[in-house]
Amino acid sequence: MEPGLIVSGSDDGRIIVRRVFRRILTFQRVGNLRHVLEVFKFLNFKEVVGVARVNKKFYEASFHPEAPNSYFIEIKVLEGHSSGVLSVAVSPKKRILVSGSWDSTVRVWSLATGEEVKELQGHRCAVYSVAISSKGEFLVSGSYDNTLRVWSLAYPKGTLVLKGHRDTVSSVAISTKDLFFVSGSYDCTVRVWSITGKELTVLKGHTGYVRSVAIPKSDSYVVSGSSDSTVRVWSLASGEAIKVLQGHKGIVFSVAISSDEQFVVSGSADKTIRVWSLSSGETTQVLEGHTGEVLSVNLFSNDKYLVSGSGFGDKSVRVWSLSTGKQTQILQDHTDDVWSVKLI
Repeated sequence: MEPGLIVSGSDDGRIIVRRVFRRILTFQRVGNLRHVLEVFKFLNFKEVVGVARVNKKFYEASFHPEAPNSYFIEIKVLEGHSSGVLSVAVSPKKRILVSGSWDSTVRVWSLATGEEVKELQGHRCAVYSVAISSKGEFLVSGSYDNTLRVWSLAYPKGTLVLKGHRDTVSSVAISTKDLFFVSGSYDCTVRVWSITGKELTVLKGHTGYVRSVAIPKSDSYVVSGSSDSTVRVWSLASGEAIKVLQGHKGIVFSVAISSDEQFVVSGSADKTIRVWSLSSGETTQVLEGHTGEVLSVNLFSNDKYLVSGSGFGDKSVRVWSLSTGKQTQILQDHTDDVWSVKLI
C-alpha cells in the first residue's frame, strides 16, 4: 500500500492533514500553465492526457514521469487548541483524529470535515501524548500532571485516571489487539498497563527521561527512546531490556517499528534519523538532512517510506525513501516545532 495521509501537530497550534498525489501534472488552458490540486480523470497514462477542474474550468494535463512517486499536498488545517499541539493520533476505522496540547485538553476531530467533534477535559497540565485504540473505541493520554487517562469514545462515561509515574508521562502506545498499553515517563521508566487500568510491569534501565514508546504488531515487546541517547528493546515476558541500541549523540525523541518487525527507526536531537536492525541491533542507515532536532518519526505501512517532524530552527515535515535514504519531499507549512507526525 502506498502512503495516503500525513497528519502533523505543531507548537504553532495547528494540525495539518496532507494527501498524497502520486504524480505531478502540469495543466494548461489557453496557453497558461498552472498546477492544480485535483485530478478528475486520466484518459491515457502515456501521452499528454488527463482532465482536471479548477474553479469550474477544465484543464489539459501533461504527465511528468520524472516526478516523485509520492507527493503530498495540504488538504486541511485543524485549528481550535489555544496552545501548541504536542501529539496526534488517527483512527482510520472511525475516520477521526485525536490531539493533545499544551492547553491541557484532548480534542477529537472528524477527518472527513476537519471539524472538532468533542473536547475532553480533565488533565491539569499539558497533554504530551495521545494514542487511540485500533477500533477507535477508546483513547489513552499522558500528561505533565504525571497521570494517564483512558477515555471512552463509545460511551459518554468511563474515564480512568491512572497514577503510578512519578514525573511527566511523555509517551503512550496501545497494543495492536487493544489488550494493553504502555507509557514512558520522565521518571525514566516504561510501564505496562491492562486496559482496565491495572499496572502490570515496570521496565527499568534507562538513565534519562523516556521520550517515546512503541509496540509492534505482534504485541510481544516494547521499544523505547530516551534522553540517555539510547533505544531499548524490552521483553514483555521477562521485563528485561534484550537490546540496547547505541549510536545517537543526543536525546531520542521518537521511535517507530516497521510493520514486518525487521527494523526500528529513531529520531534524535543530534538531527539524524537512524534505522536499526532488530535482529542484530546494528545501525543500517543514518538519514541526514534536518537542520534541527528530529522530534517525531513514523513509518508508512509498506515500510518503504518514512516521515519525520523537526523543530528548534527547522520546523519541517520530511518524507524519506528508505530504499535510497534520500528525502523525497520537504513540507514547510508549519511555523513552529513539529512534535508529532502520524500516517494513514
